[in-house]
Amino acid sequence: MLRTFVLMFFTSLSFIVAYYITFSPLILAEFSHALIDFLTIAFSIIAIKFIGENEVAEGRFSYGLHRLEVVVAMINLIIIILLSLAVAYTSVTSLFKETTNDSFTLIVSSALASFLTYFASPKERNDLGKKGLYMHILSDFLGYIMGFIIGILIFISGIRELDPVGAIILVILNFALSIPLLKEAFLIFMEGSSVKIDHIMEELTKISPSVHHLHVWSICDHVKVATLHVKVSPNLTIAEADKIRGSICDFLKEKYGISHVTVQFETNVDD
Repeated sequence: MLRTFVLMFFTSLSFIVAYYITFSPLILAEFSHALIDFLTIAFSIIAIKFIGENEVAEGRFSYGLHRLEVVVAMINLIIIILLSLAVAYTSVTSLFKETTNDSFTLIVSSALASFLTYFASPKERNDLGKKGLYMHILSDFLGYIMGFIIGILIFISGIRELDPVGAIILVILNFALSIPLLKEAFLIFMEGSSVKIDHIMEELTKISPSVHHLHVWSICDHVKVATLHVKVSPNLTIAEADKIRGSICDFLKEKYGISHVTVQFETNVDD
């Protein structure tokens, strides 16, 4: 993560310089991409430092810092959308203004950003936070390549309108990549279930017809939790109850990836 942090810092810095030279909407769009990556990683580092590993070790965060992945992903995606709207506004208004056609700066800054972003991409993408960061860095990389190509086209043709049009295309790409991830992150943040409860209940009743009070939610995209009640006979032995519990846990883990399951047995459904 430190490598990505440093590379995104220098990428953002290069775009700041390039924007103040050209006031290009496309460079502004590219800068917004790099800035979000930088701020997201910075927030993650600061949050982890603030919470501290001792807090986790002492048991105050019994599920670890998995929830932080979701918070970071949501902040990342929301800021992407807001900045995309700002870039879209700047791009549209620039179509009606005279701007400097400094295609050389656009070409150089986009090429440099493409190079840095290629090496900044996280190697592991096994959780929502890293997945969201990877998807955004991927869209950045594609955007920088597009900026490089548009810079060359402006240099050859002299058509300045290609600059804001390219920025608008980047905005559309941002929305296409960000909205699905934002929906996923919001569902997890609101402790929603990725699978319909009715479907799970229908299959659980085949194991034990008296299953009720089923709750399923996610701590993050790879840690799912379930609690449920099972009404049993008061004469049921502990061994028999444990067999039912084992069957339920195995089924939920194998079919739905729910690894944390709490089964409460009761002899009265109203308890």
